[in-house]
Amino acid sequence: MADIHPKLTHVDLDRSFILGVIYDDKSLTLEMEFRLESGHPDFAEPEEGEDGCFKQGFVRFSDLEDLRLRKTKVEEGKEQDFSEIFSATIAEDYAHVDSGWGEIELTAGSIRVAFD
Repeated sequence: MADIHPKLTHVDLDRSFILGVIYDDKSLTLEMEFRLESGHPDFAEPEEGEDGCFKQGFVRFSDLEDLRLRKTKVEEGKEQDFSEIFSATIAEDYAHVDSGWGEIELTAGSIRVAFD
């Protein structure tokens, strides 16, 4: 497996949140609430009662070579937290994210990470 994407160093993906998923034939974008670790340049000590340092941003995958989506099916009358991430790997050209939204696995020619 390739190394983690350099812009995600000191980001705890498994404790981050997905705010939205936007995709078409050419790209997929994850709108994120990233949980930053102490070594990240944007890290700030959390206020009392907060569960960590969070910063919004996105991960955009373009020039998709392979894309597999399996959306979560919610039973009628049941609540589902779509933002929760169970496991995530985002590396040089590969990503696998298992979340409340569903499962995403892809290979992309370009992976761009940005923080708001």
